[in-house]
Order: sequence, then C-alpha cells, then structure tokens
Amino acid sequence: MTWHRCEYYRAECGLPAQLVDDDRIVLQLGGVFGAVTMPAGLGRKVVASLRVRAMPAPALAHPGGQRWTLLSGPGTVTLDELAALVLLGVSVVGETAVVVLPSPETEALGLWHWIEPPTQVDLPPQAALLTTTRAMAVPTSRTRSAQP
Repeated sequence: MTWHRCEYYRAECGLPAQLVDDDRIVLQLGGVFGAVTMPAGLGRKVVASLRVRAMPAPALAHPGGQRWTLLSGPGTVTLDELAALVLLGVSVVGETAVVVLPSPETEALGLWHWIEPPTQVDLPPQAALLTTTRAMAVPTSRTRSAQP
C-alpha cells in the first residue's frame, strides 16, 4: 500500500517522493521544494487565505495535529526574518531536510495526514507563503482593543 502511495505522489502530484525503510514516505527538500512548519491554528488561516488567492499549498498535519507543514517553492530568509517567525511559532524547514508524507498506514493510525492534499498545480512561492503567514498571525482584535 505504501509503495502505491509513493508512486501516486510521484506520478500524479509531481512530488519526487522516496520510500524509506519500506514504510515511510519522504520528500527531500531543496531545489524546487521548500516547507514551512507552524501551529495548526495559524496553518488553518494561511491555508484558507492561500486557497482564496488561488495559490493552494499542500498542508499536512503532524502526529497529534498541533503542528502543520505547508509545502512551497524554494526560498531564502534572513536571520532577522527567521527570528521574527520563531516568535510566531513558525519555522522554515532547512533545504537539506526531509518531510514525512502521509501514507495509508500513518493516516490509519492518526499520525501524519493531509489537510490540503497535493495536486499537480504549482506550489506557492515561499515568499508568498511567509508573507501570508505573517499577515494571518497579526491579531485582528488589535484595533478593537484600542477603542473604549
């Protein structure tokens, strides 16, 4: 079953997934792939905003569902940008890292699972993903709290 899902990612989604230890599917980052990890609550807002703007980002939930990883195109960030993101609970996944992709087994066990499944469409640029993330992290009650 896992092998078939790995092939699906390659053929149908354009993700060069690899099967590791016969039971784990991973995507090697770098080149044309990037990823950003964030709290699930912020991820919901970011995914919705990107979808409305016709820039869907594949998003997967980690075991426990408290963190999401969104796939993107490549990108670079400065140390100042990284520091600001850390305050939001957001991290840019390193270029040489791998992202675990959901398999039928991990989904059945309630571990990794897709929130926004991948398609053959282009991934959003990482800069657009990070801009959206920062915008969605701004509290909306700020202007209301300033009023008496």
